[in-house]
Amino acid sequence: MLKNVFIFKPAGNAAVDSVACFDIFWMCWKLNGIAVNSNKWYITLYDIAVNIFITIFYPIHLTVGLFMVPTLADVFKNLAINITDVACSTKHYLFRYKLPKIRELQRLLKQLDERVLAPNEREYFDKKIRLGVRNIMLLFCASYAADALASAIDVLSKNERELMYPAWFPFDWSANRFTYYGAVFYQIFGVSLQIVQNLAHDTFAPVGLCVISGQVRLLAMRVSKVGYDESKSLAQNEQELNDCIEDHKKLLRIFDLMQDVFWYTQLVQFSSVGLNICLTVVFLLLFVDNLFGYVYYTVYFISMAIELLPACYYGSNMQEEFQNLPYAIFKCNWIPQRRGFQQNLRIFTELSQKQLTPTAGGIINIHLTSFVATCKMAYSLYTMLMNI
Repeated sequence: MLKNVFIFKPAGNAAVDSVACFDIFWMCWKLNGIAVNSNKWYITLYDIAVNIFITIFYPIHLTVGLFMVPTLADVFKNLAINITDVACSTKHYLFRYKLPKIRELQRLLKQLDERVLAPNEREYFDKKIRLGVRNIMLLFCASYAADALASAIDVLSKNERELMYPAWFPFDWSANRFTYYGAVFYQIFGVSLQIVQNLAHDTFAPVGLCVISGQVRLLAMRVSKVGYDESKSLAQNEQELNDCIEDHKKLLRIFDLMQDVFWYTQLVQFSSVGLNICLTVVFLLLFVDNLFGYVYYTVYFISMAIELLPACYYGSNMQEEFQNLPYAIFKCNWIPQRRGFQQNLRIFTELSQKQLTPTAGGIINIHLTSFVATCKMAYSLYTMLMNI
């Protein structure tokens, strides 16, 4: 299922498939008991159990534990992971509500894939879109795997019995080794499933923006060649232009769907990452006292930054591709064409000049400048906390 994502090979004559770029997204949802093509009772039971014991109870047991910790160090330690878990559960339900729109988005992408026929367009898809998605997936998977491994090592390296994160349980987890190992197992299993949920939430925006920016470039490549094939009649050239206009309409619809899907989730993402970067730096500099702690919180800090950077990069890239589209339209051989062709070309050029910028909640542009602004905000919060 994930072969086209993680193993990059030139596709040759293989059909272009943008929908396959989202395979890991759906795989993560299936691991959480959602979007499984089965009506078996145990799938429903598993979904309910994950919702109750992981998505809902996991952030609750960390939040309640936040008020039970004795030291300021434990407060900072618990607050970082608590913000992450609350944000993860919030994004989970926001995304779950939007899954039908994601399927509609994929249906439109499949229609655009059918228009990718020229060898140079297939080559661009393989070397830019598919390879870009592969790099995003590898980056996120490596980051989250390193985070989980560093967390486990941090717990196992301690001399005394301690939980992975300070938390509340409805039983005395320190009473004996069985309750202790049960509590630790729950936290490890719970954070693993939360990582799977986060992988689905956090990869959707960068993968989607990567695919959209690539499809805009492919449209630019097609429209710039219209009118240069001498074997085609003027009517056929006009039909080619009209097909490109329809492709542009589909891209605008895909952008609207994408914007609707991550409208609130990316706002939650920016807010939680900014706070977490700040808290992680404070805890790393003031409270960590062992090597494995330094390793874990350094990895955690990098993971936080990685959650935003790919989406901001491809958001900037998508905006640039849409801005370059009018120039590609003007490159077509429009001078000898019929009057209807030229009228449609003018309308198409005007429509393509519309500025499209993905935003989070209509407040924050998903752009590299926003990534820098988030880092600055985190630093400002850090300096404020250090002066208190």
